[in-house]
Amino acid sequence: MVRQGLLIFDLDGTLFRTETVTIPAVQHAFRARGLPIPPLEKIRSFFGRPTREFNDWIRTLTPGNPDDELVADVSRGELELISETGELFPAVGEVLSTLRERVQEMAICSNGTGDYVPRVVEVHGLRRYFDLVVFRGDSKSDKPRMVRTILEKLDGRPGAVIGDRRDDIEAAHENGLAAIAALYGYGPPDELKDADAFAESPAHLLDLIPPFLGGGRRQI
Repeated sequence: MVRQGLLIFDLDGTLFRTETVTIPAVQHAFRARGLPIPPLEKIRSFFGRPTREFNDWIRTLTPGNPDDELVADVSRGELELISETGELFPAVGEVLSTLRERVQEMAICSNGTGDYVPRVVEVHGLRRYFDLVVFRGDSKSDKPRMVRTILEKLDGRPGAVIGDRRDDIEAAHENGLAAIAALYGYGPPDELKDADAFAESPAHLLDLIPPFLGGGRRQI
């Protein structure tokens, strides 16, 4: 069977269950400083968004004294917990293994930082599935630009972006790719309404992806 196409995956909320590291990291850092622990849903609302937005929000919780040490404590806690409590979504390994056998090229495109993303990829054995891992390097980077960078380096076509936030959908369409929404992730439904297909679980991707790469259902 000829391998064809390009798949670009978001990380947080698509492959990795961010809540398994970020929520306990925030809780521990705030508790250690005697600060009220933020509501869980508020913490979750930042998953998959640029890290800068999350850090800016944390700073607002220490009024009059922006606390970069608190930000650093949360970040350090996340990195430690990636190997302790971090989890992939169910069946991610099996799904990626199946796709890797049939798809020409695969990449990760994440809003995460240069210490967080490679650690998740390494600890959870994701590197072997992907030809390229791209993460947000600075405030000028965004998902459309990062996807454009991937398209310049990889030539598998046709292609699709799989993710759980609005910028994943925008990045796909701005670059002429299909957008597949990960409904099991953290983005609210209104962010994902413009996607071309909707995955209820990672395993569901095996049914949804083939038509966008020129195949029928379950041929992948």
